[in-house]
Amino acid sequence: MVGKRVEAGARQQLVTGLLERMLVKDVFDETCIVNQALVLLADKWALLVLIVLMQGTKRYSELQRQIRGVSPKMLTQTLRSLEQNELVTRQIFPEVPPRVEYTLTDFGKSLSHPLAALCDWAFEQEPRLRTVYRKAHPEP
Repeated sequence: MVGKRVEAGARQQLVTGLLERMLVKDVFDETCIVNQALVLLADKWALLVLIVLMQGTKRYSELQRQIRGVSPKMLTQTLRSLEQNELVTRQIFPEVPPRVEYTLTDFGKSLSHPLAALCDWAFEQEPRLRTVYRKAHPEP
């Protein structure tokens, strides 16, 4: 019980600190670094690709297989965007057929803790998230 209280207290301090920083910076202004970070990352497929690449280097076909529901076009666009934003590197091997591998850059790896925290939150909130998701995305 004490551990949960300490954890809740630490979480509240984190939130309070975040809110204080948000008051200093206008996160809704396009020039704010938080706004710019969200523009670069706030994409369903980008976050899923980053999470998969946290496991290590992957080939395109591995990414396609692991990220169910992504079309080849969207995966290609997402990988290009992540590469352009310096979060992912692409290495082409001069073989026949050519082999291409994708890896997180150090900059991309720096997202590991925030993405892990987001995943932890989703696991903790699973029942509620499933209910909310079903309401927002009813099956046909």
